[in-house]
Amino acid sequence: MRKRNLAAAIVVALALAPGTLVRTAIPRGDAIDLSIAAIDDLPEATSHDGFTSEGVWELSSARLDFGGYSALLVLGADTLRAFSDRGRILSFPAPGGSSPFATRFSNLWDRGELDGTVPDIEAATRDPATGNYWIAFENTHSLIRYSRASEFEAARLPPEWQGWYENGGVEAMARLPDGRFLVLPERDDTGFLYPSDPAQEVEPLAFHFAVPRDYNPTDMAALPDGRVLVLLRKLERAVPPFASAIAIADPRELEDGGTLELGLLTDLTTILPRENYEALALAGVAEDSTVQLWLMSDDNLSAFQRTLLARLDWAGDTTWRKAHEKAREG
Repeated sequence: MRKRNLAAAIVVALALAPGTLVRTAIPRGDAIDLSIAAIDDLPEATSHDGFTSEGVWELSSARLDFGGYSALLVLGADTLRAFSDRGRILSFPAPGGSSPFATRFSNLWDRGELDGTVPDIEAATRDPATGNYWIAFENTHSLIRYSRASEFEAARLPPEWQGWYENGGVEAMARLPDGRFLVLPERDDTGFLYPSDPAQEVEPLAFHFAVPRDYNPTDMAALPDGRVLVLLRKLERAVPPFASAIAIADPRELEDGGTLELGLLTDLTTILPRENYEALALAGVAEDSTVQLWLMSDDNLSAFQRTLLARLDWAGDTTWRKAHEKAREG
């Protein structure tokens, strides 16, 4: 992410329904005094363009290394895991849920051959069938696969990532329902689609992508129909200086050298407080086809910003609702 630009701006101004995911074991770590409090400085509107805000909470802790969360996983219906750009892991029960897990704070100690590098985590994705998960690092242009029990399995520096800017590399990564992996950088217009696990020696398909209205991608979540929702961000003259949006893209028929079009779905500043939202995860799909999402913000470890957690419902477009209804009938 553009940490220097963001800091300067502040100075001057579930392919599956809830409950059916394989739960990932919570790694051993420190108990943490985590406060999760609903906020009241919300926009007047709660719904816009088919998206509805179901709640926004501020997370806080007295720990000096709390914050900076840039990636988010849903481990079960009511358990979330956030990763920071300092290699910290926060596993916690979702607000309003009934998770049996206690909140835990841990560090990403085992990184194999990447030990000794800066653990600038910017993206994470997960296989809901096995519980294995992958995390990607921006500054070293690398990724690691971990088991369901958070055991190190494989690390790789994909050669096709090495030309990206140090602070403009991988920012969004999603495992698609068919087992392929989609990767988008922040400051480049070439992404990659992998036929299988990118932690292995596999050749990706390269494609161009176009982001509307000067936004940059910050995260991505796969829908069960194979399309993806992409979280976007840009800087504006506002306090805080962040504007966020959600776009949709369809990588299912991508060809090598093709273009992935991102279609803007909604401007999130209409229903959420302005913040540096960098994490997006699919919570599940309701019986009425509503897509349930979690978003989390990166406070850049700054006193000027907040760590916010938001729950959104998306009513879906015509394509989504027809496909989901057909799947349910079949």
